[in-house]
Amino acid sequence: WYQRRVREAVVSTQSTGTGNIDAMFVQLLTAAASLLLLGPVHADYIRWARLARTDGNSTTMGNSWGTVVVSAWGSFGNVTTGMVCDDYVDDNTADFLCRKAGFEHGMEMRTNNGGSYYRHRLSSSAWYGQYKARFALDNLKCPSNATRLDDCSRNAVGSHDCSYYEGLVLKCRTEARGVDLEDMDVSLVRANGIQSQNGTVVLNGTRSGGLVCAGGISQKTAEILCNEAGYDYLVEYNATKNVGSSSKLDCDTMKEQDISVIAENLSCPSNSTDLGDCSASVANGSCDADEALWLSCSNDGSRYWELANLTLAYNEAGHHDRKDLETGNDYGTVLVTIRNTRTGEKRTGLTPYTYSSYTRSSICYMLGNTNRYATYRRAGQISDNSNTKVSCGFILENEMSYVLSYLWCPGYYKNLSSCNFNLASEDYNPGNDNAYWLNC
Repeated sequence: WYQRRVREAVVSTQSTGTGNIDAMFVQLLTAAASLLLLGPVHADYIRWARLARTDGNSTTMGNSWGTVVVSAWGSFGNVTTGMVCDDYVDDNTADFLCRKAGFEHGMEMRTNNGGSYYRHRLSSSAWYGQYKARFALDNLKCPSNATRLDDCSRNAVGSHDCSYYEGLVLKCRTEARGVDLEDMDVSLVRANGIQSQNGTVVLNGTRSGGLVCAGGISQKTAEILCNEAGYDYLVEYNATKNVGSSSKLDCDTMKEQDISVIAENLSCPSNSTDLGDCSASVANGSCDADEALWLSCSNDGSRYWELANLTLAYNEAGHHDRKDLETGNDYGTVLVTIRNTRTGEKRTGLTPYTYSSYTRSSICYMLGNTNRYATYRRAGQISDNSNTKVSCGFILENEMSYVLSYLWCPGYYKNLSSCNFNLASEDYNPGNDNAYWLNC
């Protein structure tokens, strides 16, 4: 608009002759004033940038690794929200996009066709559904010092010739360039180099390997390390200086194998699923082997489970709806409900027969019956048509299984927390006939 006004002023002056210089200046000043009031022309710019990935039916934004989605404003006032095509993208361009997404720099580049990296990308259905199959930027290439979109070469905003599988996937980091954790294996090593479920954390990569500084390690980060070492649960984490010598990597082994601290400030975001989602900076020498990270891990999840309820149950044979299950009487199959203290998950199922007189007396006592000499049987010893146990049909139709492989309670205690138990593994099945049955 203001360019048009300037041209009009010049043309008007030329048509009225060179003597009318004052008129020309008036019109030029009017155009300049309009420019100052309207402000500069809007250049292409990125309104926002995010890294998106789809997990199941849910798409999340703001991850440190995912398909790049930007909302870009074109010079003609058009706004396009969509992916960035991978054409011409290099390290400098990746750094620019990561900075726009709120990170320090780029760590790794992939595409939506990145094979095993599918879980770090925006799904095609989300792209077609949420973003109407749009690409916001194509042929983007930025110099190392780029701070705005106009510093980069590119197609016009929204103009592209790309398919879904050319969508750019980036892994970004918030700190200075550091240790590449993507190719690292994790092991827990004790004295004499013995690998165990507890020990000094050792990272082993194709290009580097060594110890991790314990400073600033969060529980989430320690859990990820346990998972990477092949264990389901974190038990404890600490610095090696606080651990007995037999439970950690010894000095002689470190000297022989030239092992030292290579990483510090190791951090895994709350939505991390593996070590590739985490970041660490290169050790600067301030953290030594005494401050290295030590972990204790386990595949026994019983420490996160508690007994929530015990009851005696039965049903009429041939009736297997959930509403057909009777509870609260003095006889029946022992059903146990356990609860995960971390997630709140509850499971109800069978527990195996036991000879323990303490256990049967305690169960009856907790159910309000003080009979010290309760009758106890294997469920298989009780007739199906007696209608005093959970029948085979009910167990099969409701896919009931064992939740415990062991249960022991001291006599005459009403508190479930006084009982000891072991969780049943997925393949544990002593047979339904060996389920615990009581008559208090």
